[in-house]
Amino acid sequence: QDRFAYFPQVDPTYHSLHRVKPTPGFACPKTGHPCEAFAGHYTKRMGEFAKKIEEHHRGETIVCFSHAASVALVAALLKRSMRELKFAACGVYELERIDDGPWTLVSGGDTNPHVTETSPTTYPWGFSEKQFKEVEGGRYFGESEGVGLDYFVP
Repeated sequence: QDRFAYFPQVDPTYHSLHRVKPTPGFACPKTGHPCEAFAGHYTKRMGEFAKKIEEHHRGETIVCFSHAASVALVAALLKRSMRELKFAACGVYELERIDDGPWTLVSGGDTNPHVTETSPTTYPWGFSEKQFKEVEGGRYFGESEGVGLDYFVP
């Protein structure tokens, strides 16, 4: 409630459409805590979230703020491959859907001309095959469940 004075546009009664659940038996390699397996289960979650956006916000204009891996959400809504999608720092993707038709890409988020200065080490990011490959020792990343760059292609 204290933050409300500084961010009155934030609704403290808001309830998320989707909850992130740890992948059974998967632990974060850095912390050791249970977490969601990236990139496979993250990609699946973005597919589930895309459906919830379509159901709960039909006919509305919405804005989503996220990080570069959200190209998976863009791919899920557009029902296309993640191969060519990149997300720049502060990039803006604009998608449009008329009635119950398909989503279309109005403008991509792979550039950020509205940003006047970025770090030389900041670049547009996108998924690659290696993020879905299983590794020695059986660590899950998606490949064994058919999750990869073309997961959202019908």
